[in-house]
Amino acid sequence: MRRRLLAAATALPLALPLALGATPAAATPATRSVTNYVALGDSFSAGLGAGSYDPASGDCHRSRLAYGPLWAGGHPGTGSGFVACSGATTDDVVRDQLPRLASGTTLATVTIGGNDLGFGKAIASCLLPLTAERVCDAAIAESERRLRDELPGKLAQTYRAIAGATPGAKVVVAGYPHLLEHGSVPCSVGTPARRDRFNALTDRLDDLIRTQSTKQGFDFADVRGAFAGHGVCADGGQEWIRRLVVPAYWESFHPTATGQARGYLPPVSAALAG
Repeated sequence: MRRRLLAAATALPLALPLALGATPAAATPATRSVTNYVALGDSFSAGLGAGSYDPASGDCHRSRLAYGPLWAGGHPGTGSGFVACSGATTDDVVRDQLPRLASGTTLATVTIGGNDLGFGKAIASCLLPLTAERVCDAAIAESERRLRDELPGKLAQTYRAIAGATPGAKVVVAGYPHLLEHGSVPCSVGTPARRDRFNALTDRLDDLIRTQSTKQGFDFADVRGAFAGHGVCADGGQEWIRRLVVPAYWESFHPTATGQARGYLPPVSAALAG
């Protein structure tokens, strides 16, 4: 979700089913369906933190190691578009990403909502060194207010817009992982209480995303199970979330390439296949 610390390749033309060639007049032309896939959303969709960014994507930091390109690469013959962008909010998806889609999309994925809550500010206020308790409390409280008062409507509007832009497509909405582990050994990132509070906010966000996406008829991919035990402060160094990155601070608290491949890809693939 980049520019908030938790922060383009145009979508490829999406072909309609193709006729497989001429047949005798009395015969029915054979056809095959074409899978046209697009990856929408914020930095967790774009792959910020995974490296291998497309230079042409600029500050969107689209990575070939994000779960969308990984899924498309594992399905030869798939027409794919990648318009996710670091820092995107729900408004950005509707205003900037959906107009890039051509007709004929059959599959779409999206992760969105964290920037609408000010996740980046909450991270900076709670998890960076020398942060005050009152500042952390205020940031979390503001994120909770936005989640309660603003995000339900924003998600509903965004999902309706996606449905309108991709009629008949299967849409999978992927949630967010717990960024942090309580851990059994000392960890300098926040405090155990702050890490637990931040994860509780993530749970509320994922619950809302599940509710609003399923109301629209979309499938929800819950990635928390796949990431369990692999957040920042994980025991044994098995972290799939980046800690504070300097000087590329915008990569901080985002999934690594392993997190995209082993945390996001399996649940998203299962939902797409369902």
